[in-house]
Amino acid sequence: MENLFLKYMTERNLTETKKAFSAGPVITISRECGCSASCVAEKLTNRINTIISDPAKKWKWVNKEILNRASEDLKVNPQHVKDHLDSGNASFFDDFVASFTEKYYVHDSKIRKVIEEVVRHIAIQGKVVIVGRGSDALAIDIPLSLKVKLYAPLHWRIGVISERDKITHEEAHKIVEKLDTQRSKFRDSFHEKTHSVLPSDIEFNCAKFTQEEIVEMILKVAELKGLF
Repeated sequence: MENLFLKYMTERNLTETKKAFSAGPVITISRECGCSASCVAEKLTNRINTIISDPAKKWKWVNKEILNRASEDLKVNPQHVKDHLDSGNASFFDDFVASFTEKYYVHDSKIRKVIEEVVRHIAIQGKVVIVGRGSDALAIDIPLSLKVKLYAPLHWRIGVISERDKITHEEAHKIVEKLDTQRSKFRDSFHEKTHSVLPSDIEFNCAKFTQEEIVEMILKVAELKGLF
């Protein structure tokens, strides 16, 4: 993971010469709250890498590291960036004081721009599975891509969160609704920029399939599409 972001930092100021048609391959995973996309991404990446023998073609997966990369670029506390994303409200953090190594104002549009640049760059570099962060919209024009969505019935997801966090179903229900709304608003903000809302290429009901089964099905589709 560190090598991935080191590569990003050394190349960020160079003009992006790769066109979308030659970018990727990339797999993006969006999810509803309660559907463990990070676990699926990690298992999927491991499975892909068991098939690929060339070390130079090994895949990686990213999730929260995108927040940390954006935070470093802005010199802000990662929690501030996370709070911004979680708010789901573009005006909520129009201006805020960020302090970690220094204090100054960072505008909402700058936060989104840095996150967009990081996700887009990683997608173009390819051989990566990206969880959330508007990646499905930001990789929309990359032919060598596969957009995956994980979903499940509300009652099932409430049960998962309740068991995971050791809380009541009522408390879990509030968390699920809140996170679903936040993620939807954040994702839609990138869809608005691309002027398009495309459906996922494949969707999986997490209540009907195990993570291992989902991974194997994604693997097969990715192989058929020539992603590796």
